[in-house]
Amino acid sequence: MEAWLIDKDFTNYWTAARLLLNGQVLDLFADHATYFRHLTDQFGPGTHWRNWSYPPHYLLAIWPLGFFGYGTAMAGFLGVTLVAYLVALRAFVGPLTTGLAVATAIVLPSVFDNIYHAQNGFLSAALLLGGLALRMERPVLAGVLIGCLTIKPQLGLLLPLLLLIERRWLVIASASLTTAGLVVLSGVLFGWESWHGYVTQTLPYQSRVMTDFTGVFLGMMPTVFGALRVLEVGPQIALAVHAAVAVPVIGLAGWALWRCEDAGLRAALAIMTTLVVVPYWLSYDYGIAAAALLLTRNRAEATGVVLWRWRGLLLLAAFMPTLAIPLWLFNAPLTPGLVMLGFALVLQSALQAPRPQDRV
Repeated sequence: MEAWLIDKDFTNYWTAARLLLNGQVLDLFADHATYFRHLTDQFGPGTHWRNWSYPPHYLLAIWPLGFFGYGTAMAGFLGVTLVAYLVALRAFVGPLTTGLAVATAIVLPSVFDNIYHAQNGFLSAALLLGGLALRMERPVLAGVLIGCLTIKPQLGLLLPLLLLIERRWLVIASASLTTAGLVVLSGVLFGWESWHGYVTQTLPYQSRVMTDFTGVFLGMMPTVFGALRVLEVGPQIALAVHAAVAVPVIGLAGWALWRCEDAGLRAALAIMTTLVVVPYWLSYDYGIAAAALLLTRNRAEATGVVLWRWRGLLLLAAFMPTLAIPLWLFNAPLTPGLVMLGFALVLQSALQAPRPQDRV
């Protein structure tokens, strides 16, 4: 098998599915050496470092991959999740008021980045965008999708604040019950030892990855924390500086969420705020930001705000995934500035919306 094909994050998903089907699922949640040995047995001693970082219920989504060969499984996974992402994107953004070429330019960098890394960004984005798009008209289904997003929980950090401000009680209840159901189902199917291993082995190791490891993945972490780590600032100081940025951003966003009348812009702002305040996420998760920026661009077109500087700044923010690694190579971790730019543009739109008179 070609080296470029197996040097992808999808090796984690396919290996996990194979281990599950072979009755070795607990090796996913053992120490890293145990898991990595399975990767090298499968792909050879030259396999690049990878680690398993997902909770047990993620296996409910990927177990069918083990029935197929590696290449077929990867193509199928990326194809199906891409379709799901595009459907959710369309539901979230609504009818395009901007040209298709501009919309494509905003979305394409994130699509390319996720395909290049063979990651699950399409899946997590489809869950988040679908949940946000359906939260008013189909709250139970929206809650189910949001509950499933707990496979990558950091992306839903601001959802409780948004749903509380909007008083979406049914969505909150549905999401809570879905999350509890997924935990119980995965515990029954895979053994409660999987959750014990996730808490005692997987999470601590992933924490070490975040704070101690170096390399190109830091360049793919477009956060204040990630940028400071690229500049060789210690993890404790980097986290403190990140928190100093995140706290006022949450406060400002919370105020804007409360006064914004436009439900779409509220959702877009929740997305961009999450990406500013969460210290650990990677460039292939940016599909949710592309949706937020595209929705904001549509609102600008609909209200007559079509200044060239707006168009240029939105496109600049959207191209963050394409610029992440080149900027890292030049030791210029500027990508958090691009994320902050996107946040500022969405925040401006949300603040320009009139104050709500009634929110059901």
